[in-house]
Amino acid sequence: MKGHLFEKKERFSIRKFSVGVCSALIGLAFLGTGAVSADEAVSTSEQPLESSSATTEDINHLVREASVYTADAVLPSAETGKPAAEALTPEASPTSTEASSTTTDTPAVLETEKPKATAEKVADLPTNEEKQLRPKEVKFDTWEDLLKWEPGKRVDDDMNRASVPLASRFQGKQINEQANPEAKIQALSNMNSKAKDHASVGGEEFKAYAFDYWQYLDSMVFWEGLVPSADVIDAAHRNGVPIYGTIFYNWSSSIKDQEHFAETLKEDSEGSKTFPIARKLVELAKYYGFDGYFINQETTGNLVEPLGPKLRDFLLYTKEYAKSLNYPIKYSWYDAMTYEYGRYHENALGEYNYNFMQPENGENPVDTFFANFNWGKSEVDYSISTAKWIHRNPYDVLAGLELQKGGSYKTNVDWNAILDEHGKLRLSLGLYAPDTITGLGKTGEGYHTHEDLFWTGFQGDPTKGKPADQSWYGMSNLVVDKTPITSADFNTSFNTGHGKHWFVDGKISKEGEWNYRSVSGYLPTWRWWVEHSEDSTPLKGRYDFDQAYNGGNSLAFEGDLKANSSQNVMLYSTKIPVTETTKLSVSHKGGIGAAAWVAVATKEDYSEYEWKELTPSADWSTQTFDLGGLAGKTIYAVKMFFDHDTDVKDYKFNLGQLSITSNQEKPATPAEVSVRAKRLQNAQEAEAVLNFKGVADADYYEVYEKDGDNWRLLTGSSATTVYLPKVSRSASAEGTTQDLKVVAVGKNGQRSDAGTVAFDWGMTVSDTSLPKALAPNVVIGAKVIGSSFPDADGSEGIEGMLNGTITSLSDKWSSAQLSGTVDIRLTQPRTIVRWVMDHAGAGGESVDDGKMNTRDFDLYYKDEAGEWKLAKEVRGNKAHVSDITLDHPIKAQEWRLHVITADNGTPWQAIRIYNWKMYESLDTETVNIPMKHAAAQNLGNHFVQVGFKDVPANTTLTLYADKEATSPIATMTADQAGNLIFKPLAFESTPSLLYYRAQVPGKDISNVLAIEVPKNDKEIAGLQFEDGLTKKVYREGDALSLKGATLRVHYKDGQADQLVNLTNSGVEIHGFDSSKLGEQHLEVSYLGQKLDKTLTVFVVSAEEAGEKAVAGLELTDKPKVEYIVGEALEKEGGRFTVVFEDETTETHALTDEGVEVTGFDTTKEGRQTLTVHYKGASTSFDVLVNPKPALNDEYLKQKLAEAEAAKAKVDFTFATPEVKEALLAGMAASEKVLKEHDTSTQDQVNEQLNQLTALLKALDGQANLVKEKEALSALTEEATALLASKPNHPSGDALQALVEKNKELLDSSELTPEALATAKTGLETLIALLKEDKPAVFVDPATGVEIQFSNLEPTAIKGLKVAKVGANQAEKEELKGREATLFDIEGVDASGQDVDTQHPSLVKIPVDKDKEVEQVLFFPEGQAPQSLAFEREGDTVIFTAPHFTHYAIVYKTPSPAVPDQPIQPEEPAVPDHPIQPEEPATPDQPATPDQPAQPENPTKPEQPDDNQKSPEQLNPTKPTDSLNQKGNGPDLLDQGVQQVLSRYLTPSKEGSSQQDHQTSKDTDKELPTTASLEATFAAEAVLLAALGGFLLAGKKKEE
Repeated sequence: MKGHLFEKKERFSIRKFSVGVCSALIGLAFLGTGAVSADEAVSTSEQPLESSSATTEDINHLVREASVYTADAVLPSAETGKPAAEALTPEASPTSTEASSTTTDTPAVLETEKPKATAEKVADLPTNEEKQLRPKEVKFDTWEDLLKWEPGKRVDDDMNRASVPLASRFQGKQINEQANPEAKIQALSNMNSKAKDHASVGGEEFKAYAFDYWQYLDSMVFWEGLVPSADVIDAAHRNGVPIYGTIFYNWSSSIKDQEHFAETLKEDSEGSKTFPIARKLVELAKYYGFDGYFINQETTGNLVEPLGPKLRDFLLYTKEYAKSLNYPIKYSWYDAMTYEYGRYHENALGEYNYNFMQPENGENPVDTFFANFNWGKSEVDYSISTAKWIHRNPYDVLAGLELQKGGSYKTNVDWNAILDEHGKLRLSLGLYAPDTITGLGKTGEGYHTHEDLFWTGFQGDPTKGKPADQSWYGMSNLVVDKTPITSADFNTSFNTGHGKHWFVDGKISKEGEWNYRSVSGYLPTWRWWVEHSEDSTPLKGRYDFDQAYNGGNSLAFEGDLKANSSQNVMLYSTKIPVTETTKLSVSHKGGIGAAAWVAVATKEDYSEYEWKELTPSADWSTQTFDLGGLAGKTIYAVKMFFDHDTDVKDYKFNLGQLSITSNQEKPATPAEVSVRAKRLQNAQEAEAVLNFKGVADADYYEVYEKDGDNWRLLTGSSATTVYLPKVSRSASAEGTTQDLKVVAVGKNGQRSDAGTVAFDWGMTVSDTSLPKALAPNVVIGAKVIGSSFPDADGSEGIEGMLNGTITSLSDKWSSAQLSGTVDIRLTQPRTIVRWVMDHAGAGGESVDDGKMNTRDFDLYYKDEAGEWKLAKEVRGNKAHVSDITLDHPIKAQEWRLHVITADNGTPWQAIRIYNWKMYESLDTETVNIPMKHAAAQNLGNHFVQVGFKDVPANTTLTLYADKEATSPIATMTADQAGNLIFKPLAFESTPSLLYYRAQVPGKDISNVLAIEVPKNDKEIAGLQFEDGLTKKVYREGDALSLKGATLRVHYKDGQADQLVNLTNSGVEIHGFDSSKLGEQHLEVSYLGQKLDKTLTVFVVSAEEAGEKAVAGLELTDKPKVEYIVGEALEKEGGRFTVVFEDETTETHALTDEGVEVTGFDTTKEGRQTLTVHYKGASTSFDVLVNPKPALNDEYLKQKLAEAEAAKAKVDFTFATPEVKEALLAGMAASEKVLKEHDTSTQDQVNEQLNQLTALLKALDGQANLVKEKEALSALTEEATALLASKPNHPSGDALQALVEKNKELLDSSELTPEALATAKTGLETLIALLKEDKPAVFVDPATGVEIQFSNLEPTAIKGLKVAKVGANQAEKEELKGREATLFDIEGVDASGQDVDTQHPSLVKIPVDKDKEVEQVLFFPEGQAPQSLAFEREGDTVIFTAPHFTHYAIVYKTPSPAVPDQPIQPEEPAVPDHPIQPEEPATPDQPATPDQPAQPENPTKPEQPDDNQKSPEQLNPTKPTDSLNQKGNGPDLLDQGVQQVLSRYLTPSKEGSSQQDHQTSKDTDKELPTTASLEATFAAEAVLLAALGGFLLAGKKKEE
């Protein structure tokens, strides 16, 4: 019996038979008699056992009550290959008046005596031909499957093969000096969705990873599997980038995984160093058209450790074999497996792994080495030295960047470790999961903005360096771009490979979204290199998915243009040879208001251009220019240029297509267009595969469908076998056919004439109806309002599960924190009845075991009182999708998801939820059985048999003869999930279509669908037995087994015979009674026609039959089969079937009495074969005893590295002390767990990972920094306002530099708390000084005149001019001979010009102490003199001067009396020396970089002598040497400020301390004795502290 693990010979026990029966049996079994001639054709081939879906009681009931057997009593025969669950009990069989017949009324058909001829076997279940239309990625479950692979055997092979050869590339002028032309970038990308309905060639969604920065890549790795999908290969090859498949070995130490790795290295013969798997890998790459493999080998254990040398042999043999096929391939290697010790991440090319990179006889085993992510400077140094040691280029080593966890361009990278002193890469870069950037964009086009940041950088211009306030280096700063545009024909419509619509010549031809990456074109090399006038802002370049000329998008350049400025937009690096026939064609739109030019560079340095002016147009316009005059030259760059004489607001220019071609002929017409396969969803929607003969010069093809008078694009593809996911026609379409056409788009952009084909629907649109629209998912548009999870710096944030889509592996929410809550707010209050969660398996992750699916989670809602209430809890989930109907409708707007247990035991623990969906109504209409699962077969005599596959349990199916579905002709209900087979239906004439509807309890009946009935009418000529019953002897009560018995049906008119199983529902058997002992003759009829011969069987009593002999055991359900050393055997769940020699069966559990399981050794690692023993029979199964699982602490290491990097960031540096301390403690605990690797448990690792994640989230430095910067900004604004209101304040000009320095500090991205605190203190001191209402005091040293100018003067006074002058005539007349001294007084500005003061000033003029002042006169120009009030203090006259010109001090006539000698004033007390301020705190010492070259010591300035003033002593505001400023109390404070500023705002020099000390002493000597020295020192002390931090803040911290 082929269905079992044993062989059985047919034998019978006759020990207890009665004589009569015994004799008959002997004759039957051993001699054979004419009485059983119908049984003589018993097949000698073994048949698998069948299990009846009906119980013994059911069969006995049928026998006793009806004595009629039909095929409904048993399963379909072995030929159909269907499980028992697909059969139906007789009670479920349909009855049809047209089909019913009685054997008594129908004469028997005479058997014809023809020799047996070949005949077609009629399946019990009518089925459509199994057609796999949707192409899927090429995958292999085992190495054995790969070894069986043959080119072209898969039905989708034509669609999965690449069509575009690998283009060569040219490296043009290097536009970014920091980029390293030797460095390379390799990207490991998840390119495709893993959802089960995903097609390998693209799909009907806009949001897809349509990668478009190929110019910076050296290679791309298709991370999903062994064979990259064809659309990705074509996109990469068109842009000159090789693409690799992935050979992936699990991060595991299990025996199964170790065996899987060891199987790879199986040799043709031991020691041959030739490997069949290696040959298949090369053949696979050559057939499908990709370029090599990335090896991710993370399996370890005793079987793996010794295999390093053999793996190296495998790699070298692969290279050798590939060369023999003239198809060289490359390998890239991940830093995980060592040469001798199994798995170890060295984070470098080094001692344990260099063997895989070391050349042998000029051949490299692997071509690039991807170093694990936790590298630093020492690892980079180590990799470089090791590479040189083994004679490999260091740039073949890729420093890995983990972008999935890091958050794309938000990833913390130790740039100092990998960049040299010139800022250039020291190694190449390996990017892991750059595709996760799609999660940063909420829309299909949104992620392109983030791609620009990732690849070009925040500066937005590939020619420029990294902005000082950003940490991310765009890739354009690091590697040099390369272009594939090197042929004489270049055409681009800037197609990114996805879109919201598809445009043809500027008009929408496809309304829906799409992603067909195989048709993606050449995208601009430089995004966005825009040179613009200095006084203008650059135009912004972007993809425009709403306006396009051909494909899905155009380029848009937009912004405000300033008059008399220009914009130079550099687009492409090229190397296009120009011929006499070369033409330039440009399709453009918009740009009204400015001149637009297209220019091509004819020199490599882009110094010489050919210019062509465009005519702006409001609609799409195409202009063509002759470039034949440049024949013989080469075009090295293409650019756009815009200039304009006037301001243009909201300028926009769309560039739709650009061609430079020497051939303008359209391609040939695609020929031999045919519909290779099709499958209808209904009469208006179908999927299909189209095939045609390709065209030599085609770049890609467009396929269209005709609907009415309009042609509508279906898809674009670079292949000649094209999958059409949705052919459709409108409800008004007529007839049963529809035209399709194929157009070739040439490499020159020209379209060919169309090749056409008719698509045969086989029915009209009215033959089916459409289902009702499904209830909408009301989570769409919801906002996240709260979460206990860290903010997602990268992709896969919470919003990813709220969009209702599964477009890629990144279209989800993922969190390394394994539990917590998420709160969302719907767009409005909703009454929810249904809740659906798509887990990891729904997105294609952990599909086989469901271990990544969320296990335990709850749904909460916020009630009207604002309290969270439980709506539903889920425990123990393993399903990929949780579809839950709530216990009762709940109305709320705010909902909470509480994840309790993230997974079901995966080592890569994380929450992975693709969608959270909720609905306000249940879908009330039953979902009908798809038309592909409904089939009919024509049995002859106008009998039609109908069958359905995969019918859900309790579904009722009803058949109709009319499309209005008004009169049922048959009905069946599926008692259990499986297949339904209707009894044959009789018709007067065979219909072309039958119609059906489905209904499940509690739902409305479905829409109407149709079944095509084959048009092969035939008339039965005769029936005969082909093969008799396999089993002829039955115990009393046994069910009849029809297994193996067949009829041969002969047809008239020479039509071929058919073989029909007796299990077919068209067969009826009468006469079997399992309760009646003895011989029985069974009558057989087919489609109501009775055979003239009978089948003979025997029923014997149990006593006569004797004890059943066990023929064998078959294990039906395995118990646990994978163990860890030390675990006990678990037999629970294991079940087996006992098969007896009479073909009856019974089932048992492994735990049942009498069952023994032997062979298990819990101490022995490896594969073990266990034996099940029962009643003398046995069967076996294998189990694996694995070593203790290796501790998976990679995520913790990465998180620790993230925490270490955070210590240098503001998140940490500005965090509150307790938060800092908590993180440091968490890091220490994590380091301890990692250090104790051998004894730590996975739970400890996970606990530390969760704790560290939470601690990083708790860092409040960013918020604190915002507050501190806001406070500093407010102080800066206040100080600036005060300075503006008091321009003449004596402290203002000197302290302006402080304000400027603080502004720089605010703009800096690398701040320290100390710098901000110091700056704040300095500003507060400044503001206090500015708020003092102090005048600007100047003293003329020659005359001793002091002027106190108002600080409200609009013009800042910077100096003073005083001169004693003689009186003019008018002044003499006013003095009338009196003694007087005249002064000419003027204030001067910074340039020495007189200032016309606007406010009164206080004047102090020394006078002769022996003379009495009579009057102070003011002589305004052109006006009468004025006598001013004055005071005299000692030998000084004080008055207020309204304006400055001539002033006269008039003395009284001297008196003869001699005045008393004035009392000498006391010497002022010397103030105490101020306390020296503390030195500012020294920052933590960063990690020591390479020691830079020591600069030479600067020349020490000479000390000034007693007669020479130091620079600090000179008044910086003096316009001339004759001017000086007096140092009274407030003024001395100002001069102290000057000294401090000059000391700290000039470059630091060695020996400055001594010089400053001398300066202070010299200044003190010069100042008058009335100075307040205490104020001076106080000011200096405060400002020393305030300004000391500026030197720290001014330097960038390089850590």
